[in-house]
Amino acid sequence: MTDAGKRRRLLISLILACVLLTGCATSTRWLFYPDTRYYQLPDRLGIPYQTVYLFPEPEITLVNWWLAPDRARCGTVLFLHGNGENLSTHMNSVAWLTRHGWSVFLLDYRGYGRSAGTSTLETALADVHAAHHWLSAHTEGPLVLFGQSLGGALAIDYLSRPELSGAPHEGLRPFRALITESAPASWPQIAREAMARHWLSWPLVLPAMLIPDDHDAEQRIANVNGLPVLLLHSPEDPIVGFHHARQILAHAPPSVRLLETRGPHIAGLADAQIRQAFLEQIETASGKRCRP
Repeated sequence: MTDAGKRRRLLISLILACVLLTGCATSTRWLFYPDTRYYQLPDRLGIPYQTVYLFPEPEITLVNWWLAPDRARCGTVLFLHGNGENLSTHMNSVAWLTRHGWSVFLLDYRGYGRSAGTSTLETALADVHAAHHWLSAHTEGPLVLFGQSLGGALAIDYLSRPELSGAPHEGLRPFRALITESAPASWPQIAREAMARHWLSWPLVLPAMLIPDDHDAEQRIANVNGLPVLLLHSPEDPIVGFHHARQILAHAPPSVRLLETRGPHIAGLADAQIRQAFLEQIETASGKRCRP
């Protein structure tokens, strides 16, 4: 056997061992790429903030930022960032909202920033639930949910499950609107597409097909009925292709609409017109217009 053949056989053996022994094919931990370093603080942008600690389960502490709590004339946006880095690198996507009467709660999932633990899609849903519970108890005014990339699919998944997002016995206040940007329609599909771009990861395409699809946004969106939903997505997105937005929309109720943006992945809000559409969406849904 040639050296190349031996390497190929070893790679296949390692993949099979991963699948059979660790269950990595059905685990969603590898969808998350956290970074523990903070690259900037809200002070750098001149925004007052509070550090909020959440405890979704014993021994797990989530460390989060609540931007401009004293400026929340309109309400509060719960922001779910994508799968890379942490809240410090995603803050610029939402900091501008504080100039328009909205406070922003940035959630760091388990393993991100200063948050303890390791994330899967299931634990991330529990983390969102903990943030929703805290905001229901500690804020006033309308609540809006906004997620980018992985966070967008997570937001759809969360709001599609009334046992999590609509439990009145827990005193949860409903979200008035949902906005996503560059949300993947299907986890197995986005994994296959990402791996197929690099020949070294081609052997992992088969395990990627085994990722459970019960969290897929295209399946869950039908259960987000009656809530105003705005999908933002760029046809130029090289990470999560525009076809993902079309797939979600194809399964969505009439309350969901798609707005095309421009530029690379999760860059739509750099456009003043897209920001305007964002504000109009949440102001109409909440019945609040707090801009000067």
